[in-house]
Amino acid sequence: MKVSLVFTPIDINPHNKSVSFRDENLGFVPPLSLMIVAALMEREGVEVDLIDMEAEGLGYPATLERIRSFAPDLLGFTVTTWSFHSVLRWITQFKMDTSLPVLVGGEHLRLYPHETMTHAAIDFCIVGEAELPLPEFIRAFREGRSFDGIQSLGFRKDGGVVIDRTIRYVEDLNSIPFPARHLIKNERYENVLSRKKNFTALISSRGCPFNCAFCTHTHQKYRVRSPENVVDEIELNFKRYNIRDFDIYDSTFTADEQRVIRICEEIRRRRLDVGFTVRSRVDVVSGEMIDSLKSAGCHTIMYGIESSDPEILKMMNKRISPEQVMRTVSYTKQRGIKTLGFFLFGFPGETRQTIEDTISFSLNLPLDYALFSILLPLPDTEIYSYYQERGLGDYWAEYTLDGSKTELIEFIGTAVTREETETYAQEAYRRFYFRPRIIWNRLKNIGSFGEFRRLFSGALGILVSAGTQEKK
Repeated sequence: MKVSLVFTPIDINPHNKSVSFRDENLGFVPPLSLMIVAALMEREGVEVDLIDMEAEGLGYPATLERIRSFAPDLLGFTVTTWSFHSVLRWITQFKMDTSLPVLVGGEHLRLYPHETMTHAAIDFCIVGEAELPLPEFIRAFREGRSFDGIQSLGFRKDGGVVIDRTIRYVEDLNSIPFPARHLIKNERYENVLSRKKNFTALISSRGCPFNCAFCTHTHQKYRVRSPENVVDEIELNFKRYNIRDFDIYDSTFTADEQRVIRICEEIRRRRLDVGFTVRSRVDVVSGEMIDSLKSAGCHTIMYGIESSDPEILKMMNKRISPEQVMRTVSYTKQRGIKTLGFFLFGFPGETRQTIEDTISFSLNLPLDYALFSILLPLPDTEIYSYYQERGLGDYWAEYTLDGSKTELIEFIGTAVTREETETYAQEAYRRFYFRPRIIWNRLKNIGSFGEFRRLFSGALGILVSAGTQEKK
């Protein structure tokens, strides 16, 4: 049995058009979800071709020719809620030109499997995590057996659709095979924070033990891989693929201090000369943890700061204060680790003044990078429930059903409009990055022409966006 897994280019969601210059210049991150699916399939004896169209620079004709040459029995794609129709357009075209059955997966299917399966180009869907249902599906598909009784699977039958919405979680994350990096061109990947070639991403946990009101990860049961298992993956990639820089994609890698310290100790014990970045909260790191991260090769910590307004932070369930932010970011910087701050505009309670205060706060922090985002209420979050209770309805269900639904979600409970906030976000990028200190640090640390190109394109995007807003 053969399967082609295709990671397609994704259009910027209309809600994020105003800061598209940011997303278009972050670099390429390996498609981890498809790589894990590929590893699971290979464990079942399936021959897999994983195609990352964007990273490999492949247009539709070249990708179609590669699929036809490989002659798979099945096509596989991953979809997300906010980019569903962007990917669906690719799926529909591939389906039309190959007539192959299509399997889709991703977090979106846990929420909207019925809405997804209304689209005729999709034949099968995995509901929730793939590790348990996927092997059962592969065996039934290969043997030509009925799919009846397979939990967490959707499929077409007798002119209708059958969907089992059982949600199952993998309890032992150590049992999951490492992502199939042998199927991708590892040398093509880098992001704006990576410092060494080659680069990849990895996930050491699933879910999140915290409950930020805007986060989609809070519904998942929190599970972690053992320190040894995590470092086994790092060592394998270091030795087999010469990967020397890792982005640990966990929502909050630092949630368990002793686990973090054990991972760092294991990296040092094996003498792995690697660098890595992590995501954290300012209230779950200690001096000892930061020192341990630094000694193991951590060069950047990304902190979820979001706002400088205490009431908005409380509404977000952040349980942090601006004073904590300043202390943690300052200590991290003092220890020689670069810092990135995430900021979010448009939460209930937001005013022009709270946004201006947050921008000023970001400029006063010793940050090396900042990402300013605009609230997009995503399904299965507390903020989405807040919007639904105030008349939004199930926007994303309707969007999944109908790709022509293009109206934006306007803010609820704020004194600013979405359009005004977009202008503020563009101003925040201009004010943060066009400072002599930031410009000089970026220029002196450029490590490749690709990095220079992304830096130049991002700067140009900021200027163009700012100019466009001024003309409005």
